[in-house]
Amino acid sequence: MTRPSLAIVWFGLSIGLLGSPVSVRAADEAQALVTPDGGRYFGALVDGKRHGPGRIEWSNGASFDGGFREGLFSGKGRLRFPTGDVYEGDFAKGMESGRGRLTSKSGAVYEGEFRDGVLAGTGRYDSGNGTVYEGEFKDSFYHGKGRIVGAFGEYAGEFQLGEISGKGEMRFKDGRTYVGDFAHGDFEGKGRLAYPSGQIFEGDFVAGEFTGSGVATWPGGMWHAGRFRNWRPEGPGIFSDDGGTTYEGRFANGELTGSGRIVAKDGSRYEGETRNRMPHGNGELRLANGNVYRGGFEFGVFAGQGTMTYATPQSDGRTRDEGIWQHGRLKKEHEEERRLARANVELALYKQPALLADALREFAPRDARGINMYLLAVAGDGSQEVFRREVEFVRKQFDMDFGTRGRSLVLGNSRNTVGRVPLATVTSIRQAISAASAAMDKEQDILFLYITSHGSKEREITLGLTGMDLPPLSARELGEALKESGIRWKVVVISACYAGGFIDDLRDSRTLVITASRHDRRSFGCADENDFTYFGRAFFKEALPKAASFQDAYAKADRLITEWEDGDAQRNRTSDSAGASKDDERHSLPQMEDSPDIRNHLKKWWAQIAATPKNAHSAPGPAAGTAAAALPPLGRSSRGSRQ
Repeated sequence: MTRPSLAIVWFGLSIGLLGSPVSVRAADEAQALVTPDGGRYFGALVDGKRHGPGRIEWSNGASFDGGFREGLFSGKGRLRFPTGDVYEGDFAKGMESGRGRLTSKSGAVYEGEFRDGVLAGTGRYDSGNGTVYEGEFKDSFYHGKGRIVGAFGEYAGEFQLGEISGKGEMRFKDGRTYVGDFAHGDFEGKGRLAYPSGQIFEGDFVAGEFTGSGVATWPGGMWHAGRFRNWRPEGPGIFSDDGGTTYEGRFANGELTGSGRIVAKDGSRYEGETRNRMPHGNGELRLANGNVYRGGFEFGVFAGQGTMTYATPQSDGRTRDEGIWQHGRLKKEHEEERRLARANVELALYKQPALLADALREFAPRDARGINMYLLAVAGDGSQEVFRREVEFVRKQFDMDFGTRGRSLVLGNSRNTVGRVPLATVTSIRQAISAASAAMDKEQDILFLYITSHGSKEREITLGLTGMDLPPLSARELGEALKESGIRWKVVVISACYAGGFIDDLRDSRTLVITASRHDRRSFGCADENDFTYFGRAFFKEALPKAASFQDAYAKADRLITEWEDGDAQRNRTSDSAGASKDDERHSLPQMEDSPDIRNHLKKWWAQIAATPKNAHSAPGPAAGTAAAALPPLGRSSRGSRQ
């Protein structure tokens, strides 16, 4: 907790005697008497002492007007200090006592009770700079029950000698609310801190930190109960994610580690060694279908020596698998993958040149009635099928909705299509851009280039197939290929980690560039089993069908991606005590480079699309490369960093 600054200016008010006359004379109100400290008294004398109404003036500018009793201030009066501060109110025995008002030269004002020259009792203090306190005072300190409002927000509760201490409620201006115990201005003891997002910490606090026993809850249903240290689970506890899976055991720095128990919502149970809330080491997994695996795990998947016992016999009659496991499968299954990879390399050597040549020849003639769009979709990394699924979806979408049938081409690196789809290489991408250029009206038509793959900080896109290493596509090479093509109007969309690093090489007034991430950020969602990356799903599946322009689709996709990444962050961590910045490493920060020229040209094309009946977009002509796959289902929640 950041301790609020109370900005209190305390007045030293013990006034005492301001002097007594040097001589006793008959009462003479017309003549001033000099006090030992140099003051000049004008007023009544009784038995040689100031008594009744009177006035004292000092050479330093101080003065008093009011009542005297036996030589001391008494009753009502007005005291002006040398500093310019002024007190008006009750006096007794030469000191401020009773009710009064003290105004400082700086603008601070206290109005309330005084006792023997200090603030005591109840009153209201206004600092003049936004801090206002109302409540009880003792020895000129906030003390007892009161309420203070300041730059931090407001607090109502108990104070001790000028500090927030005791029980109370603090409401911060950023929406946080804390109710509970305080000491020396910090959360201390039992309390409840609630964030406007719905995140709540309830339990023990020490020196402003959530430390001790407690319960933390998050929006969406996540919670953790147990021991905490500085906002993070530390020690024995149980955590439940928003899917209903519980993790029980000892936590270190927020993560389950050592021996623990994991129970999924479907009833599957794991007991054994863990790391970062995943099975890691030796353990036993009992699945909801009755299958039981005993053996080694590595970051949540079967690894090392292990045995799977099946609840019902498999299709070949076996009831168990035993041996060495890698990446969740028996080692013999990996041998079959390597055999297939070698076969794919040989197939590519003999079939790829012809596949590419056929695909490049199959661009249909342009439609002379308006602006044509040509689509080139590239799936770069063949080690994960998500990229192939994504470009197949994009191609079908553009052929059906944006009139590219016969003018679309897919280059894809995939173990499943190596015999029927041209590979994506630096050379094939250059040749495909050149072929599109030859078929289109370079001064009017639009090339839409979509690339999805892994990316690097070195501004390179990964191109490859399992068992086949290919040179990456650099930002410089892509920029040169597009410039050499002579194509004037272009939309280039790149979904990869660090894709923003391509913008400088692609930027011109006739090119719209959209990237899934900033030059220094990763993008997410590229797990092998997914149907889309986060960006692909947000831009093409969710936003584009309802958008009025590519720029509009980008804005909607950007918002969706931020929501999904925020959700991932909540699921993958168990505290956010400081309120992490929205601009941190968990956000990919998509980018767009736009200009009036390309925006106006695209408006003409969008108007043309809007005026064309849907079935007219399916222009005659063969589909180059491969037939588009059926619409894939919604991408699963697996999240992969694309690097």
